[in-house]
Amino acid sequence: MPIQWIIFLLCSLAIILAGVKLAKFGDAIGKRSGIGQGWIGLLFLATITSIPELTTTVTGATINVPNIAIGNALGSNLFNMVIIAVVDIMLLSRGPFLRKVKSYHIVSGGAAVLLTTLVIFGIAVFPRAQVLGISPFSLAILALYVFSVFLLFRVERREGEVEEGDEATLSLRRAIVGFAAAAAVIIVAGIFLIHASKNIASSSALSGSFIGAILVAIVTSLPELATSIGAVRIGAYDMIMGNLFGSNMFNILTIFFADVAFRRGSLFASLGGQASDQLMIAGLGIVMTTIAMIAIAYRSKRRVLGMGVDAMFLLIAYLISTCLIVFRGIDF
Repeated sequence: MPIQWIIFLLCSLAIILAGVKLAKFGDAIGKRSGIGQGWIGLLFLATITSIPELTTTVTGATINVPNIAIGNALGSNLFNMVIIAVVDIMLLSRGPFLRKVKSYHIVSGGAAVLLTTLVIFGIAVFPRAQVLGISPFSLAILALYVFSVFLLFRVERREGEVEEGDEATLSLRRAIVGFAAAAAVIIVAGIFLIHASKNIASSSALSGSFIGAILVAIVTSLPELATSIGAVRIGAYDMIMGNLFGSNMFNILTIFFADVAFRRGSLFASLGGQASDQLMIAGLGIVMTTIAMIAIAYRSKRRVLGMGVDAMFLLIAYLISTCLIVFRGIDF
């Protein structure tokens, strides 16, 4: 077996094991500190699990491939939403997943949609505009992200129900140390995983668009998937939702950092003929996020083939999105 595949598999295993532990430690921190599962997922888990996206996005801007920078951030958001369907399948007879999460997650979903809309405006409206060498829309993304995190903290404190710690819960100190260790494993393994996947892609007979739509998207979203699996095991459903919507928010924030790293003017002005492709991916991300938001508000009990009907819609939307990406030959 080629060395790159060995690195790929070992790093994937490390991320899965660390992601499961990360959810456990994050749940303990939420209970001991009184912060709440949703905000733990939104800020801490989402930031840690989005390190692969941040690395790939900023690297793409640094080496002058802006379409990879923006496409990776937008494409990863699609896979994050299909993780909802994976979690729903894991729950089996315990009911549709989105019925189990609190309604305040609609706020973080809405923030992710607004942030993605700013990317669309940055590409389609005055892409060459600059402030301090970067797009004003990138600055707007930073400002909206900071405001959204503050707003979501207020919303969860008002509407969330924090569980009390019990004797079985880890101490706050042990939970923090464990969380930091698991996060370090995810960050280091994630960086090696990205490089291994890029090398596999370059030597593969598969098309670049297929590799981008399937392999790279899964690789960069593997921490979110692993953490979600760990959170399902302990019933931390709000942490899962906070992590997924929070990761989508952070993924868009990485475009701001990419624009700062791109020292050739506005990142949005450098997309060339692939600008329409990025607009399509952004639009698909908004569609999938909106489906999840509507499902949280509607709270349907209906199931199809064992899955919640909302999870089925998300899975179908993801498959359609992947087909469109491959058909158009988009490589990110």
